[in-house]
Amino acid sequence: MSFITAATVTTADLGELISGSAKIKEIAMGLGATDVRGSQMVMGGDQAGLVQVQFDCPDINTALGVWEGLYQTSEQVDLMKRSGTQLVRRSLLRVVAERGERSGSWGSGLLISGDSVDDATIDSNIGDAWANMSAGATGMLFAETIAAGATQNVAPYYALTWCDDMNLMMQASATNMADPKVQANMAAANATVMGRIIAKTIL
Repeated sequence: MSFITAATVTTADLGELISGSAKIKEIAMGLGATDVRGSQMVMGGDQAGLVQVQFDCPDINTALGVWEGLYQTSEQVDLMKRSGTQLVRRSLLRVVAERGERSGSWGSGLLISGDSVDDATIDSNIGDAWANMSAGATGMLFAETIAAGATQNVAPYYALTWCDDMNLMMQASATNMADPKVQANMAAANATVMGRIIAKTIL
């Protein structure tokens, strides 16, 4: 089991934010994060243009400690000031099942509503989906929202996918959604896709 804590921000100077990210990653990993990724939302309604930085953490205490530690450093505070970056929201997800790697030039996030399903079933369902998605994706995971404010009531689950070619990924996604086995899995969980976000990897 692992967790992802994500900060969604606005920034006036994306280049400055990216240039200072290596030091922030170094500090975060020193605080227990196992990886750090960043992306800018390109398509996603009113979220387009926002930047999201994700920190992979082994447990909730580490996720909380990463944020506490970062805001105690001059590097984090100074970078936010220099780049004109402001926090919009911060969230915490529990990774339930995953296939492939959390890497790629592009990312897609599906917001999903549905019933509570046990981890073993979700892992099996992700395996069925990955049989289709692997044709166009480098990795995917299914996560349960632990803390995300009001959006948690609308879409308590996220399906995150990474790829290097969005055309191929969307073709694989269409194949996946048309798969009778995947449709049966979604129906059994009363799962409904509430929206999609497409983001470009920036760090």
